[in-house]
Amino acid sequence: HAFWKTALFTLPGNDVIEAIHHSPILVKLAPFIAMLVGTWIAWIFYIRSPEAPGRLAEQHRGLYAFLLNKWYFDEVYDFLFVRPAKRLGYFLWKKGDGAVIDGLGPDGVSARVIDVTRQAVKLQSGYLYHYAFVMLIGVAALVTWMMLGSTFQ
Repeated sequence: HAFWKTALFTLPGNDVIEAIHHSPILVKLAPFIAMLVGTWIAWIFYIRSPEAPGRLAEQHRGLYAFLLNKWYFDEVYDFLFVRPAKRLGYFLWKKGDGAVIDGLGPDGVSARVIDVTRQAVKLQSGYLYHYAFVMLIGVAALVTWMMLGSTFQ
């Protein structure tokens, strides 16, 4: 004990390890007994009477199907966790990413710029007097804005 010093320290009230050593003998032998019984049943089913597993499966079809399908664990897990997670992911992809991020983010802004330029193209006629008229309206709006008290700061 002097070599280890306090490396393997346990509190005085912690007697779990000690209690394990005093468990009933049947608890200690249960895994060994289960191994012997399993080996004996396997010998009967696959060496002595190879037709026995087929007969047993035929007699207990429901239990056989239940055990063959791994207690339907995969199906239950898929129903409870995988499908809801996929639905949530699909919703977040379409509504969150598609509508919000793509609609209001860079893709949405660039799409609105394209929409505005398409409308602006319709305003262009190619006649010089149309452009001069638009410039005159712009200058008049600027002068009006400045006269009403707004200043550039």
